[in-house]
Amino acid sequence: MALLGGATLLEQTLRRSRMFAPPERTWVVVGEPLRALVRTALGERPGVQTLLEPVSRNTAAAIAWTAATVLGRVGSGVLAVLPADHHIPDRRAFAGAIRQAAAIATRRDALVLIGIEPSRPDPAYGYLRIGEVESDGAARVGRFVEKPDAPRARRYVRSGRYLWNAGMVVAPASRILAEVRSHAPEVWRALGATLEEVARGRRVPRRRLAAAYRRVKAISFDHAVLERARHVFAVPGRFAWSDIGSWDALKDHLPLADGRNRNLGAKPLAFDAQDNLVWNESGRAVVLLGVDGLVVVDTRDALLVCRPERAQEVRRVVEGLSRQGRKELI
Repeated sequence: MALLGGATLLEQTLRRSRMFAPPERTWVVVGEPLRALVRTALGERPGVQTLLEPVSRNTAAAIAWTAATVLGRVGSGVLAVLPADHHIPDRRAFAGAIRQAAAIATRRDALVLIGIEPSRPDPAYGYLRIGEVESDGAARVGRFVEKPDAPRARRYVRSGRYLWNAGMVVAPASRILAEVRSHAPEVWRALGATLEEVARGRRVPRRRLAAAYRRVKAISFDHAVLERARHVFAVPGRFAWSDIGSWDALKDHLPLADGRNRNLGAKPLAFDAQDNLVWNESGRAVVLLGVDGLVVVDTRDALLVCRPERAQEVRRVVEGLSRQGRKELI
């Protein structure tokens, strides 16, 4: 669904990436549940390639596989890992930061993050503690902090020593693979031999890749590599940025539809209700009566109602549905 600016967040990400990478050097990593949607979105973008994960194992395995694929198909190069759920209005400033990070990553043969200069103390984001900014614009990352409470977030912003962790990584593909080999046994023990073959340009049967992938522990690239590596740098991103990966963040970017509530899709009927966010894909009538501050997501096959501060816990629902064998809802 087109959320902001008349395009999906994936389409917006691809538009930004074209400012520093041609379509044939762009890969979209996607899981099986989103395969058809992504291919539809890419239909008008010839050249962009897809990597279909056999199973989802979080970002460490996905990034390692992508780095190996780039090495096998291109031979070398700097990889920019970009989440597809970000809202960045200033494409030029963003592209400039990526180019700067790529130059630093090449010169230092290092992992370079794009950290965002905080505009406010926000406990919904992770933070990077950085050292002094050096002559090339890079600062060494000394600490990763997972979503602090509000008082700590305020201290971090006042100190001027912290950036928001935007999850954007720029590094030579060979460096990424080397760091996974050195620091992420959860990934390398199961997948390493396969990745080595992929990196050498050899064709690996899909069944073998899937079998290896299934043995990988699901772990993020942050936890598996970045927090363990010794030489990680950050470039401050001086542009407006928002992670639209949460309902709370999306809510901040939508106008009030009726002066009181925000919605995507069919407009709800609201009576004595305010500060709600409604996503209506089903076409059914959604009626809000005497409720405030809720997230309501109505799709063709399921309805979710929750408080915005608990929306990130939806993974618990997914895990519960999986245990109950309700795969049609996942």
